[in-house]
Amino acid sequence: MLFVNRPPDNLESNELQGLSRVLANRAHVMYEKLVQARNNVICDTHEAPAYYSGDWEDTGSFYGRPPLRHRPYYQNKDNDNSTSADNSETGSCKKYYSTYKKKQSLTGGLMAFWCQHLVCLGFHKIPKAEGRNDVFSGLYVYFDKAPDVVVYDFACQLSDYAMSREPEFFKDTLFVVDEMHANGHSACSQASFSSNYMQCSPRLQEVNTSAAECSNSRLSRIRKSISYMSQNHANLLTYVYICVWNRRRERDLQTKKEKERSRLQITANALVV
Repeated sequence: MLFVNRPPDNLESNELQGLSRVLANRAHVMYEKLVQARNNVICDTHEAPAYYSGDWEDTGSFYGRPPLRHRPYYQNKDNDNSTSADNSETGSCKKYYSTYKKKQSLTGGLMAFWCQHLVCLGFHKIPKAEGRNDVFSGLYVYFDKAPDVVVYDFACQLSDYAMSREPEFFKDTLFVVDEMHANGHSACSQASFSSNYMQCSPRLQEVNTSAAECSNSRLSRIRKSISYMSQNHANLLTYVYICVWNRRRERDLQTKKEKERSRLQITANALVV
């Protein structure tokens, strides 16, 4: 909760301080419960990856580095349903239900992670319909530190999924639904909407929350070609395509910075004259 706008009078200030203290204590208690619950349900406690195959052409997983952690098995939380799109933990999210629950025939695809500059940070192939475990595992296994903000079309469900399994890793992460998909989340709390955080966070105002959707749409260009390829060839084409995409983005950003630097230099010279 963030208190902004006009400075409150003494009475309101005391009330807000008291409310803030209650909320902070409640959040701390809930966090401690999540940490304890995680220790009780985890069945695999070693942090080092059980194995690592560097041949991404076979695995279809490429993040530019070996796995940093092992994705544990969480008793009574991980099963054939809870780790996929078809699960019983969907809560009241009508959009989640209508998209995946009724379309169990959806096949797999590609899970790609994008930064706000439309550069792909890594990807892995998914064997069946997209689920929260694909995002959770990618972040937990390959990232040194959890991102400050994760924009995802089902962030309302991803937040609960991640915090119930690895609260210490994701304790400082904000999960938000992008502006484009927020309209479909009619039954979800607005605490998951990125548009609400943009009202008081200048940093989020500069972020294109639809960046991942824009980038994913470009991947559709190779969808048909991949569907006729063997697994190794499909992985290779995906890797090359994303590498070329990243390189072009880097060059575009570099060109943009050089133009901005030249414009500032011209402005400075004009001011001197």
